[in-house]
Amino acid sequence: MTLLELQRILGERIEIVNDMAMGEEERNQEHEKSEIIARLAKQMINNADVVLRTDKLISEGKLKKNSSISKIVGSDE
Repeated sequence: MTLLELQRILGERIEIVNDMAMGEEERNQEHEKSEIIARLAKQMINNADVVLRTDKLISEGKLKKNSSISKIVGSDE
């Protein structure tokens, strides 16, 4: 999943949670789903940040290509 796809899904979740036509039980269920999606989204964003920071450090010559973090991230430079 790309960050753009994630953004679309988060937008959809906002619309669902704001739907005033839902009953209280359905709203609570949707809220729980949205909480789970938000936690997963946060982790995806944090992971993307690690990749970007690693790529930046490698491109600046501040990190070896075969360092532990570049191996974990899967940097192929």
